[in-house]
Amino acid sequence: MTDHPSIVERLASQPHDRPLIFLDDRLRPTSLSLGELRAGAETVAGSLRRRYGVGPGHRVCVLGRTSLDLITTLFGIWRAGAAVTVLPLPRAGGVAELYDLVQRRVTAAQASLVVADPQTAPAVIGKVSVPVTDFPSLASGSPGAPPPLPSAVDTALLQFTSGTTALPRAVAVTQGQLVANSHEVFAAGGLRAGDAFVSWLPLFHDMGMILLTGAIAHGYTACTMATQTFSARPGAWLEAIATCRAAATVAPNFAYGLADHYLSLRRGGYDLSSLRYAVNGAEPIDAEGLRRFTRTALTHGMPRTAMAPSYGLAEATLAVTMGRHDEIYTSVTVDRTALEDGVVLEVDQGGSGRTFVDCGTPIKDTGVTITDDGGTPLPDGRIGSIRVQGPGVVDQYWTADGSPHPVPLLDHAGRLVTGDLGFFLNGRLYVCGRQKDMIIVAGRNLYPEDFEFTTERIPGIRLGNVMAFSLRASENMIVVAETSLTGTPAQELAHTVRETLSQELSYAPHDVVLVSPKTLPKTTSGKRQRGLCRTQYEANALSVRASTLATR
Repeated sequence: MTDHPSIVERLASQPHDRPLIFLDDRLRPTSLSLGELRAGAETVAGSLRRRYGVGPGHRVCVLGRTSLDLITTLFGIWRAGAAVTVLPLPRAGGVAELYDLVQRRVTAAQASLVVADPQTAPAVIGKVSVPVTDFPSLASGSPGAPPPLPSAVDTALLQFTSGTTALPRAVAVTQGQLVANSHEVFAAGGLRAGDAFVSWLPLFHDMGMILLTGAIAHGYTACTMATQTFSARPGAWLEAIATCRAAATVAPNFAYGLADHYLSLRRGGYDLSSLRYAVNGAEPIDAEGLRRFTRTALTHGMPRTAMAPSYGLAEATLAVTMGRHDEIYTSVTVDRTALEDGVVLEVDQGGSGRTFVDCGTPIKDTGVTITDDGGTPLPDGRIGSIRVQGPGVVDQYWTADGSPHPVPLLDHAGRLVTGDLGFFLNGRLYVCGRQKDMIIVAGRNLYPEDFEFTTERIPGIRLGNVMAFSLRASENMIVVAETSLTGTPAQELAHTVRETLSQELSYAPHDVVLVSPKTLPKTTSGKRQRGLCRTQYEANALSVRASTLATR
């Protein structure tokens, strides 16, 4: 990572008049030049140093909706030489949950300070073990004598993992890793100086944080909005791409499903002709959903080569493999029976096989190997453990008690054991899913994503809100899905789901449970928590509207 400067140095090399644009809930723009951002960061760094003694080696927690003030604060913390932990706002919005979340992250990060937006700071002051201030307070005053510039090896982020299969842990990402990893993403996208990049992703998520701040530091025109703006009106993302004439954007798989819905409703309503690079990552990719979005987006002007499935994880900073802006992603349909045995046997698309999309090729200086459980490399066309080596792989975790530990997921060859399953074909990576989430029924290896994606396509099921898992004490599979239906229509839908899965996937779940909207457990970044959902099912704690088991 020494080939890359710190993010502070990278920002300093950009044209001072290049804009950073924030779009409010009505997509009204407010802009800040990069020169103003640098000046604001110097002031924040000075305030941090004089008032709170924050400098190299310290960690600062940041809390609030995405805003120009929050982004200025991030760069000010980095200018002071300290590291950032961006905290998620609780999904339920409860005050007690807010206190608990902030204190847990303060403890885990061993933070010196919490900085929040003016609306949130008063609710936290006196409730946590460290001082609390707000963005405007840090931005007031004079910069004072500038501190020494941070180096590429200084920690920039304590990035908490998603917590889909375990409690969240923080990984320590250096300033050089942040700069280098985002550089490789934008290089794969073929971005040019001044190109616009649009993002609504939360900054407590690695993809949102690293790509937005990386876009700013690399001199692209970053256009951002609060995640809440997208959540309330997903079409705002498409409108922003069209009005900002974005060359690049990034989102998880579910967002492209929502985008397809909005594009289908507004034929000719969004001009996507400027979009040359649309990254899809952060969760398993639904091949059929991606195909539908791509087909629809082409009618709105998006180039055929724009869609770029990718693969990455926080323990590798972010990106591991990327599709490129000048190639069309490929897909392969695999015989399901062979798949259960770990063998890729291609069959005609449209049959009963499972279709995977390629997630591109490894980024620069990064090696990706498919191995068996013992770490022995497997040939192309064999499914195994995805293992990663490269400069983006982090050195340590920060655990809940605030102590750093070496990353325990390195094998004997120094490769990061990602916990994901996949295979290579023709030099391109295809991701199958999480190894811990694999469902074993009567000797069959079943992927929960198959059952989730198939269920989501049934009318009446809420997109992106299905979870499949097996029970601890048996091999029985359970499928839980959200619906707005109640009564007899919900009960009929539950049986339709079970029959559809039996016909299309040759396995009928032991139980199909339909629950109320927005009740399935997810991480703060919206990823499915199958293990917690299983616990709720076993404790009869789900908000059940219908079930295919007569005894329930």
